[in-house]
Amino acid sequence: MSRKNLGIFTVILWLFLTAAYPNQVGGEAVEWNCLVTYRFGESLTIKGKVLVKEIPTAINLVLQSDSRTYIYPLQVDSQGQFEYQHAFQEAPLQPFATVYYWLEGVLPSGDSFLTSKKEFVYVDNRFPWKTRSEEPFLVHWRQGDLQFAQTALDVAKEAQAAVKQWLPLEITPTIEIYIYESPGELRQALQLANSSWVGAHADPHLGVVLVSVSEGLDQRLQMEQQIPHELMHIYLYWYQPLAYPNLPFWLKEGLATAVELYPNSDYYTLLDTAFQNGSLLSLRSLCESFPPDASSAYLAYAQSSSVVQFLIEHYGMEKIRKLIAVYADQYDCEAGFYYTYGFSLAQLEQEWQQARFSQANSLRALANLVPWGALLILLFVPVILAIRLVSQSSIGKE
Repeated sequence: MSRKNLGIFTVILWLFLTAAYPNQVGGEAVEWNCLVTYRFGESLTIKGKVLVKEIPTAINLVLQSDSRTYIYPLQVDSQGQFEYQHAFQEAPLQPFATVYYWLEGVLPSGDSFLTSKKEFVYVDNRFPWKTRSEEPFLVHWRQGDLQFAQTALDVAKEAQAAVKQWLPLEITPTIEIYIYESPGELRQALQLANSSWVGAHADPHLGVVLVSVSEGLDQRLQMEQQIPHELMHIYLYWYQPLAYPNLPFWLKEGLATAVELYPNSDYYTLLDTAFQNGSLLSLRSLCESFPPDASSAYLAYAQSSSVVQFLIEHYGMEKIRKLIAVYADQYDCEAGFYYTYGFSLAQLEQEWQQARFSQANSLRALANLVPWGALLILLFVPVILAIRLVSQSSIGKE
């Protein structure tokens, strides 16, 4: 199939109603047919027909996408036919979510009616996705052979095992993983043009993971960073759905970064440099969001990961699970942490810095002494040499 044909790839849903939902009007079911076509992020057309004897005096199309609901008045001709064009700029649809749609209106008799709901999954149909599955994962990819997809599945299973050691879950619903070729394609799908550093994303309530992995020798390493990170977000949501929206960013992103199978080695350098420059971020500033600029965001990920690892090593994972549960009770960032650990975020920062940078502190102290040592050498070496010369002169005279 050509790229042009793919560009007009059509999702067609012909659903014929056999019973009214849920209202009956004059003993006659209000039925309707429709045809849905869309181009991801660009166009959506719904053509349909209301199968009633009398044309409604008012009729609206209702669209539900995730938590958003849109209502649009329709023009219906004498045959009960209508056509709707969706404006994405005014009313964006949640990518990869199920879109529900139905009609409601008023008949000439004055009675209101409500048709059955229909649905379609709003996937990115700009590309010809290939699919490979192994429960509970479904991998969609564009380029590369079957081994490419199998590697992603293997990494997902390994990441799942690692995550479940921290967050025990009995049931695991299906998780869909979409692999884009570049971060730019992924950001375009999510309409994140201003977030140049975003290269992966997860929608926990949808069970959908988006990653950007290019073919090459390091493709597995790319997967080992991105897939575990995003899976942790999915499992965190399933583990404590009520807590997830209220979790501090430093906690959920710290857990997601800490579980990566191939840690980003640049994070160690970032932390050391920030410590030396005195530019470490306060945990309180990382409660509700991360900085928007790339360099500060990377530091936030590095610091959050290191802090979470410190908490696990010194206080145990069970304490982390208790902390997550506390946030389900809608404690704020500082109060939830204090309730669980008995000390403040500021104290946590002090303990973490002392443990993480203790060696660096010793080296820095030693480095600070070097100039004084050099000065002492400059001052005392001439004195020692003078004393030795005087001693040698006295011996010569004897």
